[in-house]
Amino acid sequence: MTKTLQELIDASIFISTEYQAVLAELSQGADWDVDFSAPSFTLRTEPPVTLTPYLLGTESAARGSFVWSWQELGHFDPQVVSAAVQTRQTGERHGVAELTTDELPLQEGLARRLTLAAKAATGLYAHYPARAGGNITAWLLLDGPQFELPRLTEQRMMQVIGESLTTDTAVDHNLAVASYAKLRGAHVEWDTDATCVVTVHDGAQRFWFDEHQITGVEPAEPAVGEDELRELERQAQTHREALLEDRRAAGGRAEQLGAQQRAEAAERKRREREEAAAAASSAPAAEEQPLPSELSPEEIEAPEPAQPEGDVAVPASQVRDADLPFDQEPTPGPAEPGRVETTVLPGPQDGAATAGPQASPHPDTTAMSRIPDPEFAATQPGAPDDVPAETTRDADRAAPAPAAEEHPVREERVAHEEVVDRETVAGPGAADDDLSAPAVVDGEEVETNEQAERKGKKKRGFLSRFFDL
Repeated sequence: MTKTLQELIDASIFISTEYQAVLAELSQGADWDVDFSAPSFTLRTEPPVTLTPYLLGTESAARGSFVWSWQELGHFDPQVVSAAVQTRQTGERHGVAELTTDELPLQEGLARRLTLAAKAATGLYAHYPARAGGNITAWLLLDGPQFELPRLTEQRMMQVIGESLTTDTAVDHNLAVASYAKLRGAHVEWDTDATCVVTVHDGAQRFWFDEHQITGVEPAEPAVGEDELRELERQAQTHREALLEDRRAAGGRAEQLGAQQRAEAAERKRREREEAAAAASSAPAAEEQPLPSELSPEEIEAPEPAQPEGDVAVPASQVRDADLPFDQEPTPGPAEPGRVETTVLPGPQDGAATAGPQASPHPDTTAMSRIPDPEFAATQPGAPDDVPAETTRDADRAAPAPAAEEHPVREERVAHEEVVDRETVAGPGAADDDLSAPAVVDGEEVETNEQAERKGKKKRGFLSRFFDL
């Protein structure tokens, strides 16, 4: 049997108003908490009230649509989404497109209308629009023993109907009155489409209709007695139990669909990973550019940018960098004399005389190279009195660079220089007579390299001392 969304709304509008009045008394405007994993909906009243929530869907202002919860069955407890699945099954049976479409564009009051229609499909008549943040509202149906309604009386019936008509939600009032009487165990007797008598336990009321709109109400004589009313209450209870069984079956269906959705999602991710891996393996490897067999000096050395020095451009290689420790200006001021050790290199092979102390093997010249302090050198044995210290320094500065080629008699000359060194610091004849005699430098006795080697030990250089080698 085909129905419309509005017909389902009319079938639930009066009883929905009665349940919402009970919920208002329970909540008292208090805050709430919802836990879909429990599931539980807790009102923070004194004492707290805990109800069972059923998620129908979410209304998103940013997205501009209402999305039914059955689209994400794998993310919720089956009980939580069972009412939504049950509503969808009802929509499929009656051909209601709004209850079977996954996502609907938002319209004014659409979410509330869908919720009222879901009440007729599920037998859950209390709802709560829960603000979830981000302009998203989760529409919930609530259930619990707190919603146990008392017997319907004339006064209660008239209050509920009168409150419902103020919302202008109902369109077919004839359908609304008949459905409410059936769900509450009351008796309805129709004379014509324009009038009916509703009998409850404490009396009866006559309703007048004009074009399916209530136009008047007046007291009437009861049409049935208590026995018939008790039977109608039993039938109403049977109807509620049938809807509960349908909801439980919908929960089982939700669990199956949820497992199927999770499996499909896992399979989709697996295929995506395989496709990504296949694409990565099939992609051509980046070709390496071969190195040229020969490089020109211009390709090896980048040109140095010229840097201005006054009005003259000076190559960057000639501009000193203050951060480079090996490219610093000499320290200004007079240099302090000290002890400097040098090694005299051999001269040319042809034996030609060269200027400077390094060209002469004379021990006196070598002594002046080792002890540059003129006053201290003048007091040492073997130092000639007729050679001024200034002359010796001038000869040192004028000495040409040592020859690049190895001299055949280099070893003999170096050995002779070592002997001269010992004669210089220890006096003539020290090299031949007594190597154990201490050397005197700056008025202190020091041990020579030869003495250290004769004692079986080797003097440690700077790197050996620094790294403790």
